[in-house]
Amino acid sequence: MLKNFSVKLKFLIKRLIGKIVYLYAYLKNYLTLSLNKINSPSAFIKSITKKWKTSLTIFFSIITIYYGAGALVSSNINNTLNKELKINPAIEQHSTIALTYVLKSQIDDTPWTPSLPLIFPASILDNLPNFQLGAKDAVHHIVKRMSALYLNQNLKTAGELLNYPSDIWLFSQDGNDKLSPGSAKQYRKALSNLKEFSSTQNIHYPLNTSHLISLLESVQTLLERQSNRIKKHTIEHNQDLNDTKADDIFYYTQGTLYTLHYYIKGLSNDYQDLIVEKELYEKLTTLLKNLSSATTLSPMVIKNSPLEDVYSSNHLIYLSYFIAEAKNILSHIIFSLKQSPIKEPK
Repeated sequence: MLKNFSVKLKFLIKRLIGKIVYLYAYLKNYLTLSLNKINSPSAFIKSITKKWKTSLTIFFSIITIYYGAGALVSSNINNTLNKELKINPAIEQHSTIALTYVLKSQIDDTPWTPSLPLIFPASILDNLPNFQLGAKDAVHHIVKRMSALYLNQNLKTAGELLNYPSDIWLFSQDGNDKLSPGSAKQYRKALSNLKEFSSTQNIHYPLNTSHLISLLESVQTLLERQSNRIKKHTIEHNQDLNDTKADDIFYYTQGTLYTLHYYIKGLSNDYQDLIVEKELYEKLTTLLKNLSSATTLSPMVIKNSPLEDVYSSNHLIYLSYFIAEAKNILSHIIFSLKQSPIKEPK
């Protein structure tokens, strides 16, 4: 099915390119002939006015092609998992490097779309912007918890910068039309602060089991928050004829889980000895598989259908299932870590 869709998509793109070439040739010939026949700008405008139907068709065709083709090209979500991240184990920890990678993947490797104005084709997208927002907000949540644990100025500054409004491109959103730093620019500053912290993390902040528990509880809070959001929306809107918010919540949640997948994998590498000692490796592996399955779930259309509907799906419930599984496993891991005293990781 996916292969057939790919073939159809390629055919559609070829036809679209053919239409663009045809439109370009038509406009070029039309303007050339018009300018040869007409000697004044006013006469040219009158000529265009007389052929208003053709002019409107050309105008809307250009708009459709510009936004349609542009959005298609820029709509790819950067949700690649299991990428091997480079780390200097002498000074850095895997979990913080994972956060810097996630942030970089959404603001540098992929253009930051939530702040793009209408002149950009990607401004009409909603799936990619919501995924990016979910990933960024999850990093912000974890950085705030790290800042409270480590009392580090770089972390505090990064948290403040990540709290900056996500929809600023050039002007502020307060109605005064004042120039303001773009959202992506502020998040890049946060990324620099996070990298600065990671460059001395192992030296000043050695691994601590109580810190691990606190950070995992922070992850648990994020999962609980998204679970409650999905539950509330499903109950209130699953009878809606056209639920336009379901896909927003779906992709925002996937962005959150994308961040958590990398972060938990980073923590499992940092605390590998402790995890083996407490026999939690299998639990963590299952947890990561659940997060991976939820993040890579890719239906053609996001539906929030009533649960009793046997002919349609509810993709928010699918996500909720994976989140519930992850929450249960995480609760078991945290409970195990809080039990009998253990040696601190080396």
